[in-house]
Amino acid sequence: MRKTKKNKNKNLHAFFIYTLSIVAISLLLIGLLTIKNECSKLKNEIVELKKSKIKNLSIVKELQSKKDYFSSEQYISSRVKNTMVAVVPEPEIIIMTNE
Repeated sequence: MRKTKKNKNKNLHAFFIYTLSIVAISLLLIGLLTIKNECSKLKNEIVELKKSKIKNLSIVKELQSKKDYFSSEQYISSRVKNTMVAVVPEPEIIIMTNE
């Protein structure tokens, strides 16, 4: 009778070890897959951010060149040449006396 009880305890102990090892391995693999997916997601986000940065830099350069053009003397003079008339200043004589 003792022999069967020991065998049952050994079998029960082996079953618990087997079950715990399967659960531990499953949790480890799920954790590794989760980390791998997060790394892939972050890499894709980094690539998208770099593309967005390049796109925004080109927009900034284009706007900067437009700003330079619109604030240039050539553009301003071409826009106001019809409305502005050059006026010759009249000389004024100021007489100052010392009293």
